[in-house]
Amino acid sequence: MVIVSPDLAVLVGEYLRIPDVHHTRRGLVASAALSPLLGALYLVSLDRAMQALAQRAGIRYRRFMDDFVIFAPTRHRPRAAIRRMHAVLAALRLSVHPDKRFIGKTIKGFDFLGYRFRPGRKPRPAQQSINRLITRARRLHEQGADLDRLRQYVWRWYRWLHGGLRGRVSTKGRFIRVWVTVLKRLHLTGNRIRPR
Repeated sequence: MVIVSPDLAVLVGEYLRIPDVHHTRRGLVASAALSPLLGALYLVSLDRAMQALAQRAGIRYRRFMDDFVIFAPTRHRPRAAIRRMHAVLAALRLSVHPDKRFIGKTIKGFDFLGYRFRPGRKPRPAQQSINRLITRARRLHEQGADLDRLRQYVWRWYRWLHGGLRGRVSTKGRFIRVWVTVLKRLHLTGNRIRPR
């Protein structure tokens, strides 16, 4: 049993009545500060179902906000987990995005939370993360950003990439390689490529 103050219950209730008017006219406002927390709490029933299944079927389940992975040692074990996952999500009136799922052997690697994971190797930035970096850098450049502004943006992305994973993420060539890649993809040249 959870005890919630009446004021907090009213505040959360009012927040939940604000629709996402830009997209579906329902759900949470994506950019609001409470959205990640409330979204994560909404999936607690999925966590419980997957944890119960993990104990019985020998799968591994990990979730970060609304992104999750399910691992199994054999081909038939994930089938029950996938069926259970779809049932729980359907009860919550949610579904898995078709472009953001992967079902297969992990030996070739998989993308999760902006990283590419491969057995026996350090995580690397996923190609989609790099493409997003290039797209946003191009947009900044088209809006008049100079090389210093672009470098600051790329440097912030590079720091995000390492986040709390210092030493655990492979980036071959470090910041310089990422910066040169952005310059080449934008067809720019810079005589100063080191971050401040």
